[in-house]
Amino acid sequence: MNSQGVNIGVIGIGHLGKHHARLLAEINGAHLVGISDVNEAAGREAAEKYNVPYFKDYRELASVASAVTVVVPTFLHHEVARFFLERNIHTFIEKPITKTLEEANDLVALASKKQLTLQVGHVERFNAAILKLQSLCESPRFIECQRMGPFSPRIQDVGVVQDLMIHDIDIVLSLVKSPIKRVDAVGIPVLTENEDIANAHIVFENGCIANLTASRISDEKIRKLRIFEMDKYCSLDYANQAITLRRKSNLEEKIIQEELEVHKAEPLRLELEHFITCINERRKPLVTIEDGKNALEVALEILEQIKSNLPASH
Repeated sequence: MNSQGVNIGVIGIGHLGKHHARLLAEINGAHLVGISDVNEAAGREAAEKYNVPYFKDYRELASVASAVTVVVPTFLHHEVARFFLERNIHTFIEKPITKTLEEANDLVALASKKQLTLQVGHVERFNAAILKLQSLCESPRFIECQRMGPFSPRIQDVGVVQDLMIHDIDIVLSLVKSPIKRVDAVGIPVLTENEDIANAHIVFENGCIANLTASRISDEKIRKLRIFEMDKYCSLDYANQAITLRRKSNLEEKIIQEELEVHKAEPLRLELEHFITCINERRKPLVTIEDGKNALEVALEILEQIKSNLPASH
C-alpha cells in the first residue's frame, strides 16, 4: 500500500465496492485509509484484508479521508455525498448520480461552491474501446445499443434503466452533440417491481436516432454498441474491448472491414486513477457531475414514458 497520496475511503463494500477497495489499495497516488459498510462482517473482512480501519458509521471516515468513493444504494447517494462535500472532501459517486434531479442539482451547486472534485462513476467511458471510439465518431446518424444479462438479485432499488441502460444513455449523449427532440420508451417488470426489460428510442434535433435496449432477464450477456455514419459503420464490443470498422473503399464500390487496435485495460482502474489525478491536478473529470445529471434526466424521462405506456393494472 502507498504511504503517500490522496487519503481515500470506500463507503459500501458490496460487489462493486470490493473492487474499489482492491484498486485503491494498489493505485499510485491513492492511500486507502478506511472502509465503511452497514454489514459489519463484510466491512471488517475487507478492512482486515487491506490493513485499514473499519467504520460502521460512514461519517467517521471524515476524520481520516480527504476523498471518498460512494458505492451504496442509489437512494443514499445524495445523503452520503452531501455529508462529505460539506466537509470539503472530494467525492466519487457510482452511477446513477442520485435518485432525483433535485438531489443532483443540489450536489452540482455544492461541489461548485466548494470547488471540489465530484466525479460520477459512468465506468464505460473508461472502456479502452470507447476511449478509442471517441476520436473516430464525427457525425453519428444512427446508434444501436444492446445491454443484456442474467438476473442478479443484488440490485433491488432501481430498474434496468437506471441499473444498466444509463451506461448507454451517457455514452450516446457524449457522442451526439445535439439536444434531444423526443423520447419514446417501453418497458415491463418481470421478476421485480421495477422494469426488468426496456427499450428507448431517442430522436435528436440534428436528426440522429438512438435505439437502446436493456434487459436483466436474458440468458446471454451482451454489451454491444453500433454506430452508423454517412461513410462508415463502427461495431463495438464492451466486454472484449474490441472495435470493428467498416467503411467504403475510395477506389471501388466495396466495403473494407478492419479490426482496430485497442490497448485493453481495466476500466474501473482507469476511472479511479483519473479521479485521483483530477484531485491532485485540480482538473475537471472526464465524466462531470453535469454529465451524470444529464444521463439521469434522460433516464427519468424514459421511466416516465415506460410508466405511461404500461397497462392500467400496473
